[in-house]
Amino acid sequence: MVSAPSFLVSGNASIDEYYLVDRIPAADEAQEAKDFFAKLGGAATNVAVALSRLKARVTFAGVVGSDEYGDLIVRYLSEEGAATHCVVRSSKPTGKVVVILDNAGRRAMVAVRGANTDLKPGFIDADAMFKGVSHAHLSSTKPDYTRWVLAEAKKRGLSTSYDPGMAIASRGLEYVRDVLGLVDVLFVNAREYDALGGEALEKEYRGLLVVKEGEHGSRIPGLGLQVPAFRVSAVDTTGAGDSFNAAFLVAWKLGLPYEKCLAIANAAGAIKSTKLGAQSSPTLSELNRFLESRGHEPLVF
Repeated sequence: MVSAPSFLVSGNASIDEYYLVDRIPAADEAQEAKDFFAKLGGAATNVAVALSRLKARVTFAGVVGSDEYGDLIVRYLSEEGAATHCVVRSSKPTGKVVVILDNAGRRAMVAVRGANTDLKPGFIDADAMFKGVSHAHLSSTKPDYTRWVLAEAKKRGLSTSYDPGMAIASRGLEYVRDVLGLVDVLFVNAREYDALGGEALEKEYRGLLVVKEGEHGSRIPGLGLQVPAFRVSAVDTTGAGDSFNAAFLVAWKLGLPYEKCLAIANAAGAIKSTKLGAQSSPTLSELNRFLESRGHEPLVF
């Protein structure tokens, strides 16, 4: 048996407030919510929890407020098995995302960054972050912080990955250009791929570019690989890409062929999309049952 991979995950930590509606309201229109609930959110915390559920060892580094939501985030991460000694408290309120979710699983979101604005180079102790890990992953972090973390990771001989998210990708390739040389695996969805220049990104980026295409599956354009999606009845796609990232990274760190990495990641994203909440990623046993039911080998380590 191979030992479990170990990861540092860093980025925004927030609470997702869900409002369930029949349809997403247009401008100047009101909709009555049928239900409401709050769950841990933020792309990086989603990845951290997803990795932990897949039996990886995880340290999370981020900033939360000294408030009830901050307490909730730290407690939840700890209960999921992630180390939280690199979660720093801020005087600002914990970040929050309001998610309006309709019957078809479509969503509209409004984010309040709050304490996440303190996530800057040097704010968290680098030696503490990297102790005992072999890979650093960042999600939706701005270039200055991303560059600092990944440079520190490379100094220590770690592999790295980055998912910029649409807020960063929408600013174009130039905005992230000097970060790309520090990234071993770059995750983008189809919209982010286009926003970063598409083929121009492929020509410039020398690492492993992984493109997530939802119901159309995923691909690694530099290798000419494309793997179809698994057909499921989706109820909430929030966090599906983060579940994908986690499963891909575990499979990749275990040295599996790229095509298998994509298939395993597609499965994790598909399972998550059948459940409400960004933190609904599958456990390793759930993932393996799904893979075997679809004729694929389980993820074993």
